[in-house]
Amino acid sequence: METRVETDPPRAAHTLVEMIVTVALLGLLVTFLAPALAGSRVGGRAAVCVQNTRRLNNAWTMYAQENHDQLVQNFQGGLAQGGNFPAALGPAWASGWLDWSTSADNTNRLLLVNERYAALARYLGPQASVFKCPADTDLSPLQKARGWTERARSYSLSAGLGRGNAESGQWDVIYRHATNVTDLVYPSPAETFVYVDENSDSINDPAFYSPARASLSDIPAARHNGAAAFSFADGHAELHQWTGSLRHPSGQGPDPDLHWLSLHTQRTSTLSY
Repeated sequence: METRVETDPPRAAHTLVEMIVTVALLGLLVTFLAPALAGSRVGGRAAVCVQNTRRLNNAWTMYAQENHDQLVQNFQGGLAQGGNFPAALGPAWASGWLDWSTSADNTNRLLLVNERYAALARYLGPQASVFKCPADTDLSPLQKARGWTERARSYSLSAGLGRGNAESGQWDVIYRHATNVTDLVYPSPAETFVYVDENSDSINDPAFYSPARASLSDIPAARHNGAAAFSFADGHAELHQWTGSLRHPSGQGPDPDLHWLSLHTQRTSTLSY
C-alpha cells in the first residue's frame, strides 16, 4: 500500500522590491519613534531631578521642625567651603565650592553627607545621589583628563533662606532674608522656591541669588527640554519651563524668566522685578 506524505506548498521567496519596502518602513518607524524614546529618557531624568529637590526640601523642613522653626544655615562665598563656617552657627545645609578646576571640593561628597560639613546630612543619610541631577554630567577638559565622570552637586538653596551671610553677596534690597518659618510672608510658602537645579557654569557655593533688577548672577539650569526643577516651602516640587532669556537669550522686552524667579523669592513686600 502506498503511503502519501502531505507537504506544505512551497513558499514564494521575498522579492527585492518587497525587501526594499520593508526596510523603508522600518526606517520610517525608527524615525517616528526616536523622538518619543528620547523624550522618555529626558522625562525620566527630569522626574528624578524633581524627586531630588523634593527630598532635599523634606530634609530642610524637618530641620526647621526640630529647631524651633529656624531655617537651616545657608552660606555663600568662602564660608561655603568645608570647615569655614562660624562655630556659633554650625555648618550650612551643605558645603563645597564647585568650579571647573581640579579642586577636591568638586568631587568631595563628604561635604554633602557628613554632619561635620552639612547640617542636613542626618536627615538625608549617606546617599549623595540626591544632590545630583542625572542629566548634569558637565565637566571641564581638565576634569575629564582626571577621569572624573561628574561633579558632586547640582542643586542650590535660595540665598535668602536661612541664617548666614547672604547680604555679603549679590544681594538685592527687595528681597527678605528669612531665618525663621514665620518670615515667609511675600510670597506664601507655596509660592516660595527653596531648592533649584542650577546651571553648571553658574553653580559654585550652595546658595542661589535671585535676580537683581534686570540681571542674574546665578543662573538656573535648563537641562530638561528648557525646564528646571524647583522645590517650594510648602513641600511640593515641580519643573518650571523657561520662556524668556533662559530659553531664548536674544529675546527683547520684559523677561518672564527673571520675573518668575523674583516673584517666587522671599521679598520685603509685594514688589518684584
